[in-house]
Amino acid sequence: MKFKIWISALRLRTLPLAFSCIVLGSLLSADEGSFNFILFVLMLFTATTYQLLSNLANDYGDGLSGVDDHRPVGAESRAVASGSISISKMKYMVSIFTWASIILTTITAYIGSRGFLQPTLIFIIFLLIGLLATWSSRSYTLGSSYGYKALGDLFVIIFFGPVGVVGSYILQSKGLSMIIFLPSFSIGFLAAGVLNLNNMRDYESDQKAGKITFAMKIGIFNARIYQTLLVFSSITSALLFMFYNETTSNINFLFLFFTPSLVYRLYQMWKAVSPKEFDVLLKPAAITCVLFAISLGLGLLFDSLNNDSLVQLI
Repeated sequence: MKFKIWISALRLRTLPLAFSCIVLGSLLSADEGSFNFILFVLMLFTATTYQLLSNLANDYGDGLSGVDDHRPVGAESRAVASGSISISKMKYMVSIFTWASIILTTITAYIGSRGFLQPTLIFIIFLLIGLLATWSSRSYTLGSSYGYKALGDLFVIIFFGPVGVVGSYILQSKGLSMIIFLPSFSIGFLAAGVLNLNNMRDYESDQKAGKITFAMKIGIFNARIYQTLLVFSSITSALLFMFYNETTSNINFLFLFFTPSLVYRLYQMWKAVSPKEFDVLLKPAAITCVLFAISLGLGLLFDSLNNDSLVQLI
């Protein structure tokens, strides 16, 4: 029974978001002929610990602040606020995942830095980025509590976008291409959309608790407009990437297969009124994000593999 409670507290349904940026960055590198499977697995594990740390720290922080006491009917219950897990045990688990994040960050940064002309410098840079990611995972509702200051969306866009996608691309390819920032923002915008859906669901309860999210700051109607802009900005960024990448093959646009789903979710979002109606949109949004990322990278990779096969035949 206790095991199920911890699984619930870990909120595993959010993991696709953590995977999406690593998968895309690695696929973009593989498209250019550079891919290290061991490094890929390490980056996935590291991103997973960041996400799980964030989920536990949010449960712990919201429980301490009393925000969860105002959670709406229909939203998933939180472990600390419901009394399922004590504050001391959650604090202990947050510490474990913090150290796990630091250890995995160090290992990943070290192995990823091998192959660069200045491996020590690259190791230090990515170690610092990883430590910043660990701090960010903890501090959404703890410490600086930037999530209570309408800054959560900005952090999500940065860490699930450029940091996750471009960072994994650099470690895999041992180089940097500025054009990779376009697909990175594409995923960052979708990830921010998931957070915005969460904040729209909790709009009334956050208002009662005094928690200031970006949705709270701009109002529920503008939050719906913001959600629409995030989705279409994501699609536009991906299309611009294909344009500047001088794409000629239709398979490169594989990601467009998921755009109807994104648009349909927007339709559902505009119709949603109750917290429960917003809540059911969260899991599909997270899954669509990772499918969008995978298809964006695979489309390019399939095209490269086909071209390589043609070259070999010639």
